[in-house]
Amino acid sequence: MLQIKEEKMKQGFSTQGMPDICGLQLATYAESLRELAKSFEKDKPAEQIGRQALFEEERQKENCDVIAGHLTELAQIMEQTAEEMASLEPLEEKIWKKMSRGLREQGIHLEGACVLPQNRQGRRLSLNLRAEPAAGVSIEKAEEVLQRVLGKKYCVSLSSPERIHRERELFLFVEQPRYMAFTGFARVIKGREEISGDNYSMIQSECGKLTMLLSDGTGSGQQACEGSGWVLDLMERLLEAGYGMDTAARLVNAAILTKGDEMGHPTLDLCQVDLQKGCCGFCKVGGAVSFCKRGEEVEQIDGGRLPLGIFPDLEPHRSFLRLGEGESLFMMTDGVLEAFREKGYEEAVRNAIAGMEESSPREMAEKLMQLAIFASEGNVRDDMTILTATLWKAP
Repeated sequence: MLQIKEEKMKQGFSTQGMPDICGLQLATYAESLRELAKSFEKDKPAEQIGRQALFEEERQKENCDVIAGHLTELAQIMEQTAEEMASLEPLEEKIWKKMSRGLREQGIHLEGACVLPQNRQGRRLSLNLRAEPAAGVSIEKAEEVLQRVLGKKYCVSLSSPERIHRERELFLFVEQPRYMAFTGFARVIKGREEISGDNYSMIQSECGKLTMLLSDGTGSGQQACEGSGWVLDLMERLLEAGYGMDTAARLVNAAILTKGDEMGHPTLDLCQVDLQKGCCGFCKVGGAVSFCKRGEEVEQIDGGRLPLGIFPDLEPHRSFLRLGEGESLFMMTDGVLEAFREKGYEEAVRNAIAGMEESSPREMAEKLMQLAIFASEGNVRDDMTILTATLWKAP
């Protein structure tokens, strides 16, 4: 084993820097643990301990079950990370030489490279790079060399530096996904309120996934905004750490249960789009119905039943769809459906989407919002938020 390693180093191969990737990943997991632990901390006044002893004992049992599930999931993630570290491979000698020569022509030095295990999103490369010019070199120069040498388009990951500098740094490159996602949104605040109780987030990860998150807080105004915002913040941390959608939703639900009425009962509506395969999965906990527009045809994705923080045993409502080029997704809070109540709720929204001639996600979101306001005669009874995304083939 030592002889093989020495031979690879003589050839200029190196996996140096990979512990940095895995270390950052494990640090993210640890951060999620700390955030979750904070959510379980709740000061209990001494006078309440006696009369709530039985209730607290049952709550502690539920928390133990949640923590056990959390540790199991964490163990699986760490095992996967360990497997990736054990499966690292150096570049082939011929590819190394071509890549090193091409990069050097652009003023870039290749000082280490390895191939990460191929996952569902394609091949990934880790490169240690530094640049000769004091001003550095654009990362696009390296991407052009990789495409020429490997015959496929690679993009630098979102977590990598945006420019190659004189000091050596680690860069992660991933195969460009088959599809690109363009997104849009529109929102309106309930009449006489200054802050929306809805919160949303759109995250495009370096592994070829678009995650759309939407949460409707209990009621409206500042308190509702804080509740839905807290839900999305914790969900983002858990998803970025590598937790699956269902597990992350259950952990957030458990955390809300420990807070009692402090957070109310926000909804959770999540959609993850695989830009490599052109498919998506929905995870809904009290979230409203969603829609998929395929030309003039519109498919409805059923909503979740109960919001977060009602029962400890949470089973999110799951749905899966196959998407194609030019097809669009619509997610919304129930305020939008409520605006169409005089015309048939879901059916009216479905008809409105089917009749759209707009192609831009932003324009479609704004158009649907205009129709919702018109349908309610300008009487905005609840916060309304609409998220849209359209898939197109990558160039």
